[in-house]
Amino acid sequence: MLGYLQLLRPLNCLMTSVAVFIGGLLVMGGMGPEVLLPIGLAMVAAFLIAGAGNAINDYTDVESDKINKPNRPIPSGRVSRRAALAYAIILFVIGTIIAGFINWPVYIIAVLNSAVLIVYSTHLQDRVVVGNAAVSYLVGSGFLFGGAALGNMTLPLILMFLAGLANLAREIVKDLEDIEGDRIGFMKKLTNGVRRKVGSISQRFGISKSGVQLRHSSNLKVIAALSLALAIAVSPVPFLLKILGFSYLVVLIPTDLVFLFSIYGIAKAKRKKSYNKVSRLIKLGMFLGLVSFIIGVLV
Repeated sequence: MLGYLQLLRPLNCLMTSVAVFIGGLLVMGGMGPEVLLPIGLAMVAAFLIAGAGNAINDYTDVESDKINKPNRPIPSGRVSRRAALAYAIILFVIGTIIAGFINWPVYIIAVLNSAVLIVYSTHLQDRVVVGNAAVSYLVGSGFLFGGAALGNMTLPLILMFLAGLANLAREIVKDLEDIEGDRIGFMKKLTNGVRRKVGSISQRFGISKSGVQLRHSSNLKVIAALSLALAIAVSPVPFLLKILGFSYLVVLIPTDLVFLFSIYGIAKAKRKKSYNKVSRLIKLGMFLGLVSFIIGVLV
């Protein structure tokens, strides 16, 4: 039973549910049952769908996990691969059914997110930028999910967009930070005859005369910097549209300054340690940005 719980990665699922709650908090008109019931159901649905995505990820990554994460439930033998697949399907179905009891927009988002989770695990994990974009959409969509549950998606949609842009930059920076370890892992997959097709693995890495190299590495820093720059440019929109007031700007200013320092850090970064610092800086900016939205609504 513990193996199935570990497949869920409950802490990650809980973070998804918190994002849903925050998305609802941005548009809440009160705390009555007409608000608490749909947001509660949305949090449960998001938890289950995120858990299903984690389970399907372990199902597709079993060969790689035998090398890199042998204590995970499937490679350790505590959960069979077939049982993990069935478990994921059940979680997806229950999660989307619960979403269907809330309203149509929530149901559509639940079905879309389930599809993205499946496609990511089966086809996008090894793809540069595209895979990062899929993860970033999923990170931001939790806020939209919460807003949709309460019938107001305007502000959660803006937060989703900003969170997605910042997370895209961070995912790319993490890729650059992990180049050496991922390169070694790629070579292990080749030498150990991992069943996943080499064509899929090589979407992230390629073999040249100088050895195994991350594909498009020269452009990744530019994409990460542009993603943060776009987030900075869009961030005043809630104030300009008079959705949020001056209190929003008070915290937004340090948020955008952190993102500006992050862009500078991306331009200068060359080694694992410097990329790690930039990643943590972007994470701080994302936290401040979230706080700015909450303060803008509550104050």
